[in-house]
Amino acid sequence: MQKTSTGSQDSLSILDSLRAVAAMMVCLFHSAFLLAPFFPGMAGVLDIGQEGVYVFFVISGMVMPWSMERIGYQLNDFFVFMGKRILRLQPPMIISACIVALTSWTMLNTDSHSGWQLLAASATLTAPFFDLPWVNGIYWTLFVEMQYYIYIALAFPLLVSASILRRSITISVILALSFTSVAMEGNVAKANLPFHLPVFTMGYYLFMKYKGRITEIEFWTGLAVCAAVCAYLTGVLHGLGFRITLTALSTALVIRFTRNGWKWLGKIGEVSYSIYLMHWPIISALCFFLGGILKTAWGNALVFTCIQIAAILFAFVFYRLVEKPSLRWAKSLKFKNR
Repeated sequence: MQKTSTGSQDSLSILDSLRAVAAMMVCLFHSAFLLAPFFPGMAGVLDIGQEGVYVFFVISGMVMPWSMERIGYQLNDFFVFMGKRILRLQPPMIISACIVALTSWTMLNTDSHSGWQLLAASATLTAPFFDLPWVNGIYWTLFVEMQYYIYIALAFPLLVSASILRRSITISVILALSFTSVAMEGNVAKANLPFHLPVFTMGYYLFMKYKGRITEIEFWTGLAVCAAVCAYLTGVLHGLGFRITLTALSTALVIRFTRNGWKWLGKIGEVSYSIYLMHWPIISALCFFLGGILKTAWGNALVFTCIQIAAILFAFVFYRLVEKPSLRWAKSLKFKNR
């Protein structure tokens, strides 16, 4: 998903590499259906790709408070902060929603809802409030990200308190709130922030450790508690197994012990939000135009491979034409007296 600078890309270039991995995990997962009829084993392996979103969530949990500290964020900056996040997140998402609508408009027209209703609700991230489906299934994660921005904007002063007691109480309350997701059902739970709070909080502990605000003991204790809560909440209470916990914890450990990424992977990571937004229209388009060869193992494998390449190449175009201007707009919105 979207990139937020930590202000020290040289020392934390691993973040862009991980963004690339996460985006491609999701793309591979969503196109794995092409391999399922002929290569069921491979399709089964690629099923882990759906957890790529938790790589993004750990990174967001780290870089958002990092950026907020860098600008000297205070509560009276709330509306400017949210405005910047909306300008960063929404324009590319709105364009992607329109492209999805244009490429699969007949799918948007149902007996009960018009395509315009679905498009408007998705583009404004309000679909859950009207009990409408997303025009692109990945938008639920952006809905979660927006909730996270509101949460971190309100909780930040407490989270960075110099008092370990105040920090500990705050984190305890936050992790306790995550259990409210048990009252929600299935996809409703996953579309709301409480379900994901332990994962975002792992990123918070990475931020605190990298900035030298906490000791090794507090870091490892906090990370272990987050992992335990995540495992019990998502794996046991929600019955989803432990892949979410393992993905989030592995991401946190990679960031903790590996500062430098790979340049070629980092380049892909820079356009990871564009890959994330546009990979599904790419999948739809290529399956439509190359559908004639989707009858043999080699044909499906070829289309599958073309999707991965096209998703990356198109993302660079989308980044330059859509995402980069959005970044400039977000930066143009200034905090008062700064």
